[in-house]
Amino acid sequence: MSTAETFIFSDFHYDPATRRLRLGYGFDDGSQFVEEIRFEGARTSLSPEETDALTALFRQLHLAAGISYYKAWCPAKIEVNTGPLSRAEADFFSKFYLMGLGEFAVENDLDLRERINFPVSADVAPKAAQLKLPNMNAVPVGGGKDSIVSIEALRHAGKPQRLLAVNPGRPILEVMERSGIPDPIIMRRKLDPRLFELNERGALNGHVPITGILSFVMAAGSVLYGYDHIVMSNEQSANEGNMVWNGLEINHQYSKSLEFERDFTAYLQAHVLEGLTYFSLLRPLSETGIACLFARAPQYFDVFKSCNRNFHIDEGVRRYGWCCDCPKCRFVYLALAPFVGKEKLVAIFGHDMLDDPAQEPGFRELCGLEGHKPFECVGEIAECRLIMKSLALQPDWQHSRLVGTLAAEISEPGLTPKALEQEALKMSPNHQLPPAYKELLDDFAGA
Repeated sequence: MSTAETFIFSDFHYDPATRRLRLGYGFDDGSQFVEEIRFEGARTSLSPEETDALTALFRQLHLAAGISYYKAWCPAKIEVNTGPLSRAEADFFSKFYLMGLGEFAVENDLDLRERINFPVSADVAPKAAQLKLPNMNAVPVGGGKDSIVSIEALRHAGKPQRLLAVNPGRPILEVMERSGIPDPIIMRRKLDPRLFELNERGALNGHVPITGILSFVMAAGSVLYGYDHIVMSNEQSANEGNMVWNGLEINHQYSKSLEFERDFTAYLQAHVLEGLTYFSLLRPLSETGIACLFARAPQYFDVFKSCNRNFHIDEGVRRYGWCCDCPKCRFVYLALAPFVGKEKLVAIFGHDMLDDPAQEPGFRELCGLEGHKPFECVGEIAECRLIMKSLALQPDWQHSRLVGTLAAEISEPGLTPKALEQEALKMSPNHQLPPAYKELLDDFAGA
């Protein structure tokens, strides 16, 4: 175990010529780390105003990305050597670390409320840069169904867009290529390998709010590549937590939630970069609604992938395809079942998961029939129950063993395919879409 009592944000440096950002961290026991982010194809010539804005963005990214290293020992003292923090900055990152490490805290049986203390040493919070950015929508692509729906909704509306990815693997690259949208933005994030060596020696490890970290990377990209909208593809289901632990709601998808989206947007526009807009286009929809819309885009059926084994941080462990034995595979299979049809869905996955008794415990968790909602990016328990019950009314699914077994234990009524589609496409008012984007989403869903 470490004797570290302090986590240190030591420095950061960007070289425009090589397009590389280096982020330095350490512990007071002598451990040091350097993370590198490469912005492929980014502009190398920046105005003084752009340089100032970019420096402010990198400073925030440095603070956000440090969570991957801080979690190794979670000391109670934090030292920031890149400039004093205001109360607004300290409060934002204290919440980001506390809520973003919620699942990690459960897994390691830690109460982080007394440990996470960002120091306040500046009386005045920084003012956001007022930099005019080009009119462009940057759409982060994850390789799954959600970002595909955003791509097609923007295409349907004739909105300009560039696809964006950080460390894209095969599924992401294939989705980008299938979209036919040229000139994707590629960024590469490389964690310091000494962190993995530390983990092997007994350092704490677990889930980090990766979407939140990458949101700061993409915010920096707005200056380097030129876009004024970051269009995320997070849905209302991401707002639902997994459990309450030590008085805190633990949400595996915290940095995909509307709470984080609102905090991040307000923080950026008040203290970092005023002209950058960040929101999730799909926030008014449930996962069921997104599955319904994705089913209208069969050109992606053979390339989209959501199974996390495609995106494992260790490239040697990555596996292409669907494992058909994890919460993500089970949920995506269940969500698409009413809208894609059995024959096509089995062809996509290569296996009928709803007729496999070995998958019953996992589907029980999704439907809230035992355990708790899986620590994964999956839909709400209520929508899983509704889908399962509705599948029992569809001739091609009602004889699948798990549909018959689990639907019988769900008391709520199911819906016919048409009624389920109408229910799925109901829009929640709980979002922060600009009016024009809400209008285009409504139009796309009704098309």
